[in-house]
Amino acid sequence: MSSRKVKLMPQSVYKGILRGKTVTLEEPADLPDGTEVLVTPLQATRGSPRAVLAAMDAPPPHVKPADVEELMRLIEEGKRSVHFDNPLIRKRKR
Repeated sequence: MSSRKVKLMPQSVYKGILRGKTVTLEEPADLPDGTEVLVTPLQATRGSPRAVLAAMDAPPPHVKPADVEELMRLIEEGKRSVHFDNPLIRKRKR
């Protein structure tokens, strides 16, 4: 770590997404090109859109095999029987 003095600009906060070595900001920043910045990662809540995007941008494998097995098991547990009766058609009395 260098011991040079750093002159801080008035504090501004910009939100963006890191992809590789590039941070893409949600809104334009009023900063000149080449401005040195400090990036602080935000904690993504598990299952949130931010966490899903981070997982998609992460290097493979994106999903652990155990997670796939658990998902398949939960899908099977959640299946319900299918009813083919049409609620718009009245049944004839015999």
